[in-house]
Amino acid sequence: MTLHRDLVWNIAFVVALALGGLWFVNNTYWADERVPDPAKGEAAKDMHYAAKKLVRELGGKVVSPDNLDRLPPTSATLVLNSWDYDFFPERDKRLQAWVQAGGHLVSEQWKRPKWIGIDNDEADKRTARRGGAASAPPPPPPPRRPRRLLPDPTPTPCFGGNESTARPGAYDEPRSYKMCTGMERVFLVSKSPLLWSVDSSFGPAIARVAVGQGQATVILGSMSFNHELFAGDHALAYVAALNLKERPEVWFVDSETREPLLKLIWHKAAPVVLIAAGLIVLALWRAILRFGPRAPVPPLSRRSVAEQVRGTSSFIFKGDSQALHRAQLRSLEQAARRSIRDHDKLDRRSRAEAIARATAVDADSLARAMDTTLNRPRRDLVTALALLETATRRLTLNR
Repeated sequence: MTLHRDLVWNIAFVVALALGGLWFVNNTYWADERVPDPAKGEAAKDMHYAAKKLVRELGGKVVSPDNLDRLPPTSATLVLNSWDYDFFPERDKRLQAWVQAGGHLVSEQWKRPKWIGIDNDEADKRTARRGGAASAPPPPPPPRRPRRLLPDPTPTPCFGGNESTARPGAYDEPRSYKMCTGMERVFLVSKSPLLWSVDSSFGPAIARVAVGQGQATVILGSMSFNHELFAGDHALAYVAALNLKERPEVWFVDSETREPLLKLIWHKAAPVVLIAAGLIVLALWRAILRFGPRAPVPPLSRRSVAEQVRGTSSFIFKGDSQALHRAQLRSLEQAARRSIRDHDKLDRRSRAEAIARATAVDADSLARAMDTTLNRPRRDLVTALALLETATRRLTLNR
């Protein structure tokens, strides 16, 4: 039996495929794994969607303004999660005055206003300051927590938090909470007496103090985001921090959203925009290159003698008649220089006779009209100007 080369290659391919299938079956297995679905709709846009829904389900009222231009009533709770709320200098003063007048402010420790008087500290740093041996410290809390709308695949260690028995609890009797913020060794330090707190083994993780007639609550870490509200007892602790039992109206300010500039201009000054656009279009239309003149060009022509005389008479009665006579005489002499030979060498009488022969006018009348020393009345001046204009036109035509 003769084995062809193609047959050998086919047998080798089948054997290799069988060995690969055998290895795959022996080294792999089927397992079920839970993969969380990504947030959709409003939950994908609003990081406090779950917290707002929780407040509504508990009978509270939720207000979500785009910015902090308008403050809530002093009977409400303001959840401040905006990094840029104090972009305008007077905004922070207005917020402090609102709290002092009776409002309730809730914020995370890295977004809290400085005038609340609550700061955070670390157990390892406190031990080091006292001169004791510090255990391996965890990484410090980030100055700004990233905004995450999807679940964090890394599990966060949890710790226990207890309401202080020296003060009333949020749910009548003081109780314990399972906290999963990952900040067990970080605690809050207050300069004012605490009205309510949830304490870890090192210090308060949630603290509430009085500010004037109002209150301010600072939360250590983030427990109000969509993916963190359901970890441990965060929902119970967050409702307690909101003091929802006494203040059912909650305002959430997450950002400083402003209307786009172009849309704002249109809403506030639409007539001005339309007028400006019309003027720009008109200016462009007038400035574009054209194939012809904007209006028909009138034919070149001179006025008749009668029109010239009437216009000249009107000018004489309003202005200097001698200046007009000199101007008319200069016009005649300019025309005569082009038509009369040796015009500049002739005297006035000879010029008048030469011009009279060329224009068929009376030489004596023309010589009298060309005389600049005479003191003519206005009627005679009109006649002289008419004669000078007639001679000028005829010289120009007979050139």
